[in-house]
Amino acid sequence: MKATLYNVISADGYIMTKDGDGSFIPDSLWPTVLAVFEQYPIFLMGRKTYDAFQNYGEALLGPFEKLRLRKIVASRDKSFHPKLGYEVIENPEDFIRQNQGVLVSSGSIFNNYLFQNSLIDIIILHRLSDFLGEGIKPFEDRFLNDFTLVSEKQVDGAKELFYKVSK
Repeated sequence: MKATLYNVISADGYIMTKDGDGSFIPDSLWPTVLAVFEQYPIFLMGRKTYDAFQNYGEALLGPFEKLRLRKIVASRDKSFHPKLGYEVIENPEDFIRQNQGVLVSSGSIFNNYLFQNSLIDIIILHRLSDFLGEGIKPFEDRFLNDFTLVSEKQVDGAKELFYKVSK
């Protein structure tokens, strides 16, 4: 089994500014993001993404917390204990290979790790019209070479790009 990777990106392909600010993503896109999450039984994120989600505020975090899906945080920190409703795994490779329907939404370090271990076979990106000029990409550009763009459509102020692994 492999996983699906999902990220929201700027028009020039960044998930956040160099200093980690993702405020260019409008709150109005959140229902669209949640609609993607709802299509999967398992949501996997890295520890930094978990921390970022916890700072979203109740208006955004509340609807996410109510989604009927397993919420998994990958962390090797044995002292990390997420709040109720989240599970921790240490080995994302085994977890992804043993489970179907895993959606990953995380930052570049975790995403690159998953690509390097051939654990992603679908990429869904919601590309906004805002340009950041510089920042942090969701993954190294070279990984996209192994994927084919299957479809693109406009959804709620973003262009949805759907890629499948070519190999």
